[in-house]
Amino acid sequence: MQESIKKALPTPPNGQRFVSFPHARGGVPSILIENSSQIEEVIGMGNSLKLDDPFLEHFLTTFYGSGNYHGDYWFIGMEEGGGNTLERVKKRLDTWQKLGEKELVDLYDFHIGINYPEYFHDPVKLQRTWMQQARIILATKGKPTTVDHVKTYQRDIIGRKDSETCLLELLPLPSPSTSVWHYDQWSNLPFLRDRKTYIKYCIPRRCEHIRSQIMAYRPKLVVFFGKSYSPYWQQISGNNVKFRDRGKFLFGNSIGTIFIIANHPAARGVTNAYYAGIGSLIRNM
Repeated sequence: MQESIKKALPTPPNGQRFVSFPHARGGVPSILIENSSQIEEVIGMGNSLKLDDPFLEHFLTTFYGSGNYHGDYWFIGMEEGGGNTLERVKKRLDTWQKLGEKELVDLYDFHIGINYPEYFHDPVKLQRTWMQQARIILATKGKPTTVDHVKTYQRDIIGRKDSETCLLELLPLPSPSTSVWHYDQWSNLPFLRDRKTYIKYCIPRRCEHIRSQIMAYRPKLVVFFGKSYSPYWQQISGNNVKFRDRGKFLFGNSIGTIFIIANHPAARGVTNAYYAGIGSLIRNM
């Protein structure tokens, strides 16, 4: 490694060299090397621009979300937002490790660990996905879905390890959007070279695992967010579940579990009433 760096660096007349980090974000693009003893420092800096691949793979194959598999209300999305910087992804991995490297984490503990206390401490800031999950559950129970009630549910119940909720992600890594892919720069894992390869690697095994957990725990309600991912949701639900179009969402059921495919809370045009309406319809079934 050290020898390859030496060969890669042209030596100007004064003996100084520069090494560049073309994928560095928010940092200095090149480092001045004045003597050979600094090469080890450069190697260390290069390593700091990558994730720990063995631990990353462990996370990818172990982590599924937050909450409680014994809960009655499950919500399944495609992936979490975020992951804008390498430092933030490292923080998530470090926090997951500190919490015991479990399949499910406590949503509160995890987000306190990655420095988002505003979603749980008064005055509570509503998170656009969790607040609609809360709204569906409250409406299903016939309870008020006002902002104050939703804030209380988000603060105290959603995604907690002993709660009635289970929040899962089909893909384990956070990403700012489906059009952004940083992990080819942050990892040398071959299945992270692009999003398409990542999806092909993760989805079959994760669909099967989530389906097996639904079969084992039999929640009352499973809500999938994102109509465009309906083929995956069908795979998880099972071919015996026949989804019917109820206008703005799809509905199916199987052996005591109701399945809903709804618009994602980040989708354009969705309203609080849309999610409260889903809960009310479920209550009246």
